[in-house]
Amino acid sequence: MDLESNPPRLTFSGTIIRIKGKALIRPEWTKTDSGFRTVIPPQFVVDTLERVKAQAVDNKWDLVFPNRDGGIWDPHNFNRLWRQARGEKFAWVTPKTFRKTVASLLAQEHGPRAAAQQLGHASTATTNRHYIDQPTQAPDFTTTLDKFVS
Repeated sequence: MDLESNPPRLTFSGTIIRIKGKALIRPEWTKTDSGFRTVIPPQFVVDTLERVKAQAVDNKWDLVFPNRDGGIWDPHNFNRLWRQARGEKFAWVTPKTFRKTVASLLAQEHGPRAAAQQLGHASTATTNRHYIDQPTQAPDFTTTLDKFVS
């Protein structure tokens, strides 16, 4: 995180994986080459990240959301807390829901390529198939439907 630069930037430069029977580790690479990226977050995200960073005890890896000891937050613990926080009313809200919302808005405003870049996809194929909400376009039946007014 470089929240002091102008504009502030977030670089996705690794991922969290679990070694079976061992601890969580953070390799210095992303799942794919296109996952290694820098994004410019909006101000409300910067404000939130600054608050979270100020509360961190010891964040040696400069993680966005470290655990209370400054280490890697176990994804299982995150998911459990997320389910508790959203409750039954918002059970439909998942991390993918946020990614789909961002992708759909960016695609609408800037095109599918922008959405793919923000999400770290190599092409728009995955973004279009799984993340961008697009209504199905019905054929133009106006000539037939205009018969109702004849």
